[in-house]
Amino acid sequence: MHYTGSVSVAPELSSTGCTCFRLRKLARRVSRIYDAELAAVGLRVTQYSLLATVARSGGAALAELAERMEMDRTTLSRNLQPLLAQGLLSLGSDPVDARRRVASATVEGRARLRAATPAWRRAQRTTEALLGPDDVGHLHHTVDAALSRLRAASEPEHP
Repeated sequence: MHYTGSVSVAPELSSTGCTCFRLRKLARRVSRIYDAELAAVGLRVTQYSLLATVARSGGAALAELAERMEMDRTTLSRNLQPLLAQGLLSLGSDPVDARRRVASATVEGRARLRAATPAWRRAQRTTEALLGPDDVGHLHHTVDAALSRLRAASEPEHP
């Protein structure tokens, strides 16, 4: 992802510390809650999210899946491996374009997803209880708005 141009920030509005570091710390802390709940069904939250995204899509081309998950293709391939090895996902050719690879949830994958969903819901409730529903709502709004702005900033400019 390449960002074009630069954004200037007035010194008095500049925050202190690294935003990326703070977001990664938050993500790791929240992931621990989800991972603890999902451990009983043999998934980590990253695997659950990927499995759920593929299952909901009914089969996703890897390029589109990487974009939807906000991952580069290398990271996506690495994250797919455990799910493929467990037989929860399969890779095949796109019926329209055989050059494209498509990930699909297997019967076992859909069953694991159904088994994992109550654990995921418990993690959601725990996170909301710890942060408070208002703060979770604000957090979701802030993250969604930031993602939107960052996506727009990374799009190439057209004359």
